[in-house]
This record gives sequence, C-alpha cells and structure tokens, in this order.
Amino acid sequence: MMRSAVSLCCCFKNRSILFVILLLQFLALAVSGFSASSAYESIKNSATLLDPITGEVSSPIFSSEEKKYLVVLLPQLGEFDSSEYCEFLVAADETLALNDIELRVIGIGSTTAAQKFCDFTGLPPDELRIVKDDITLYKELNFYNGPDLSIPDNVPDGVLKFFLRQLPGGIPSEELLRPAAESWLKYNAMCAGIGAPGTLREIIRGYLGDTSAPERFRDDDV
Repeated sequence: MMRSAVSLCCCFKNRSILFVILLLQFLALAVSGFSASSAYESIKNSATLLDPITGEVSSPIFSSEEKKYLVVLLPQLGEFDSSEYCEFLVAADETLALNDIELRVIGIGSTTAAQKFCDFTGLPPDELRIVKDDITLYKELNFYNGPDLSIPDNVPDGVLKFFLRQLPGGIPSEELLRPAAESWLKYNAMCAGIGAPGTLREIIRGYLGDTSAPERFRDDDV
C-alpha cells in the first residue's frame, strides 16, 4: 500500500523541517471518527482537485508503491497563513528530498490565484492542486466550516454585490453570489473571533510580537 501523510501539523526550525504527526493529534482524530486510510482515498480519488496550470482534474498522488507523500491542505491561497506556511515548506525541500518525501499542497482558489501564489511562495506549480468551487473534499475530511451564520433571504442581491465588489475576482456570478457572501461572512466573523476561539489572541500576538516564541530565522537569514 502506498505510504502517505496528511499534514495538519508541521514544525520548522532553522529552515529544516521537523515533521512528526503528533500522537495526541491522531488520537483526537481517531476519537472523532477520522480515518487516515479514508482520508488518503478521498484525497487520491477526489474529482474536485485541479491542476493549477491547466485547470483540469488531477490527483495529487500518483500510483507508486514506493513513494511517500506529505499532503498539506490549506484554506484560501490568498491567506497570509497559507503563503507563510508554504514558504517554510519550500525552504524544507532539500530535507523532504533527502527523506524521499514528495510534497503536495492543496488550497482553495482559481488558476490565476494559484499562479500568483506559486510566484510569491516559490512553490513549484506541479506540487500544488487547487479546489476552485467545489469544496466536497474539505467536507469529507471534516474541516471546520466556520460559525453557523447565514444571510437572510430578504437581503437584496444588490447589497451583497456592494460588499463583494472589492473581491480580487470581482463580483461573483448570480449562481455563486449568495454562497460567496455567506463564506465571506463566516470568514470575517472568524477573523473577529466569532466561532474561532484564540483567533484574536493570535492576531494581537502577531502585531505586538512574542519574545517567548522560538526563533524562525537563522542568524544568516537576514
């Protein structure tokens, strides 16, 4: 059986990856009904993962009995956390190669966003797969869907278009207008700490700094 890893936690130090999937995390996932084998099959056989260059369906995992994969699932490619996380992964490419591990990153975004993401982070496009509109895979893997908020039906589409007009891709189509508006409502609510405990604390820590946190750069990185 092909060996693979679904990454939810990686630790980095001095540009070298120390990835150990935490035992306690796996125990928590096991208690919640999470199955590594079912997650592997869901990722490998997903019909919603697209090649970031061609936009065609493309599995991130290829048929080989000997390959090992580190599969990292991200939220939107435009998030700071996503780009920062991938910069660390790119810095660890030599360590991954030495251990015969192939990196695969999955994120939500368009082909245009994927190209900009790769240009910014240095991630090779062939190591990235994108989810454009259909987030079935994320639901199958029980990713958190945000707080239980919705937009009342009596809110006019014109109001939603007004608030969504600044999106990088412009105002969504009529079909995607309300789903997109609800997604952004949940996203902004989580940024404000609603349904996302600890978020505000981390945002404040990011702005003020944390002298007790471990060093993220070597002395010769600056």
